[in-house]
Amino acid sequence: TWVKENVATSRSLVATQSEAHEMKGKTILITGGSEGVGLELARQLVENNKVIVCGRSQEKLDTAKSQLPSLIVRRCDVTDPAQRQTLIESVVADFPGLSVLLNNAGAKTLTPTLPFDAAARRQDFALNFEAAVELIDLVLPHFLSRPDAMIVNVTTGLVYVPKAGQAWYCAAKSALSSVTRSLRWALRNTSVSVVEVALPVVATAFHGEEPASGAMNADLAARQMLDALDNGSVHIDIGKSRLARFVSAFFPVGSLRFINK
Repeated sequence: TWVKENVATSRSLVATQSEAHEMKGKTILITGGSEGVGLELARQLVENNKVIVCGRSQEKLDTAKSQLPSLIVRRCDVTDPAQRQTLIESVVADFPGLSVLLNNAGAKTLTPTLPFDAAARRQDFALNFEAAVELIDLVLPHFLSRPDAMIVNVTTGLVYVPKAGQAWYCAAKSALSSVTRSLRWALRNTSVSVVEVALPVVATAFHGEEPASGAMNADLAARQMLDALDNGSVHIDIGKSRLARFVSAFFPVGSLRFINK
């Protein structure tokens, strides 16, 4: 009985948050949208939506704008509290139809797990966790006034199998994953859907100049993400992230040994 009740509750939650995911005719804010997966998402969304992207580099924003003339660009370092607040206030004022926040901005530091690197820890958590959560906090009052809205948090397959050399990045994304699930439950009876997308290794500058072995193309990763959103998914594992989730569940020790070899 307990199992049946919980399965029914889970299905109800998914159904409640699956109705407003079709990405057409929406006003969308994408953080980290001037390059990589964020730019590919903007490229695929801009024809049927009003898309605003933000990033730290004005040069990269200008390049994105030249590629996609209808794109709306805003310069913002999302790790800066004042800039975050200005971004959300200005976007809501200029585009009151804003209904999707896509927390895509992210970066990682490559440091040994030991000795602890306090600067790397603060840097990784500031961008990969705190910025996303604070942006949600700022935009949520507006989203709750909308007939439908959606928060999409981009995490990584490494939340399932963390790498020792990227400990703080993995920890920050794991924290964001946990908050995403809690927030989805907390907002289950509202008009706001909450989605997590766990990306695999994607061939972008995020991983340095040399593409990682077996990396997925950014356009394919973006396309699969948007297809899953259109289908109403609230938890989306892209590419090898699906495998990471499976092996971590059934082979927890072996999966950690493999990813850290």
